Order: sequence, then C-alpha cells, then structure tokens
Amino acid sequence: MRDVAVSVENISFKYPNETNYAVKNVSFYVQRGEWLAIVGHNGSGKSTIAKLLNGLLRQESGSIKIFGTELNETTIWEIRKRVGMVFQNPDNQFVGTTVQDDVAFGLENNGIPRDEMVERVNEAIRLVKMEEFSEQEPHHLSGGQKQRVAIAGIIALQPDIIILDEATSMLDPKGRNEVLETVRDLKKKQKITVISITHDLEEVVKADRVIVMNKGEVLTEGAPEEIFLLGEQLEKIGLDLPFAIKLSNHLKRAGFPLTMDHLTAEGLVDELWTLYSKM
Repeated sequence: MRDVAVSVENISFKYPNETNYAVKNVSFYVQRGEWLAIVGHNGSGKSTIAKLLNGLLRQESGSIKIFGTELNETTIWEIRKRVGMVFQNPDNQFVGTTVQDDVAFGLENNGIPRDEMVERVNEAIRLVKMEEFSEQEPHHLSGGQKQRVAIAGIIALQPDIIILDEATSMLDPKGRNEVLETVRDLKKKQKITVISITHDLEEVVKADRVIVMNKGEVLTEGAPEEIFLLGEQLEKIGLDLPFAIKLSNHLKRAGFPLTMDHLTAEGLVDELWTLYSKM
C-alpha cells in the first residue's frame, strides 16, 4: 500500500498478572498525512495501542511497521525520532523554566547545533501561536496553552507522526478547542500524520478516519459521518454522541426538515438559520 505511515498487523498484548488481553489481534493502517482517531471507553485498549506504537510497550505477537520499518529492539530509537507523543497531563511533560527552554529540551538532548536549535524552537512556538508566552514559565499557563507548548516541543523535533494520547481529556472546552485547532493547522501546513487516542467523540469530528475499540478489539472503522450513524451501538459501549448529532436527531424526530445529521454545532446552526430565513 502506497504512502503508509503506520501498519499494524494482528498485534496482541496482555499486562502482567492479567487474564484478559488489553489488545487482541488488532490490525489497521494509517496513511501518510492522515488524521486517524482511535476511540473507545476506558479499558477498550486504545491507550495501550498508543504505547505499543511508540515502543513504550512491546506486543506479544504481530507486527508494527513505521514507514515500512518494523518496530523492534534494534529500530526503536530510530523510530522514536519519527514518532512524537503528547500525553494526558501537560504538567508531567515540562522540564524547562520557560516555554522557550522547554521546547528546546529535546533538541539539546539530540545534540542539535545552537543556531539550528534556536530556529526550530522559534518556528515551533510560532506554529502553535505561543510567541507572546515564550519567556513565561509553563506552569503559569492555562491547560490548553500548556498542551500547545507540549506539542511545540514535539514539533521542534520534526517527527513524521504525532500521537495524542488523551491529550485534551483534562482540559476545559476552550483549551480542548485550542489544542484541536493547533493539530488541524499542523496537519494541513506540515503534512504531519496524526493519531489521536480519545474517549470523547466530540474530538473525532475533524479526523479523516475513526477506529472504534471495544474490549481490546476493533469494533468498526470509517469516516466520522459513517461512525456517528451507529448511534445506539456506540452508546451501548459507553461512548457519548456529540451534542450536535443528538440535537439533529431530536429535531428531525420533532419534524424539522433537516437534510443531514450535523457533526458540528456550527453546521446545525447554519441549516437552522437557512430554514428560518425561508419561513
């Protein structure tokens, strides 16, 4: 398959002292430049997959290939240079005394020459729109700003893939939107491949493709609009449909002539306004 960034074939993993597999015979691929969202309730196996993709855990069986190179003990450090990971709690990721220092940390560890390092740091901070905070201490920032700094630290390393492991779950709606908009802009401008791990279906609206996990296995996959058609099935496994989808369904049942199930509140408002203007 051309331009495949990630290829996962029949991987399984079980944590020590557990009887059930956290991930069982899972296969999927991610195209270069694609945004894949992996969703599921707690215990579905989605975060385990994130750690397997970055080599933090080692699968018991099956294979993981990053741009055609199999992930193993020999290739892990080279592959990690191509795969950046943003975790749930931004406070656990900071090591620098200022935003600028923090973004530079990974580059210093990799021995990047100073002139190039300064250029990369400034560009990464600019891309996440945090220039005015570059001299501030990270711990004084809001949750959304902290995660944008964490993303800048990853961008500065110039990975080909970014994995977001529940990276917005501790943020308020404003912070979550800041992070998701940043990721969307980066995907568009930098052609970065994005894999987002989440239990929140509101986050997958902008993804290109969605994989739904349940009890360690792939339940289904498809474009967001296809996945949201499985409303009752998603709710049965503990996932909550986005507000715009729920409201669209209620309005249609109430007799409103909506033409589609809207994935976003903006789209729903636009159609309601169009209907109102024709009255």
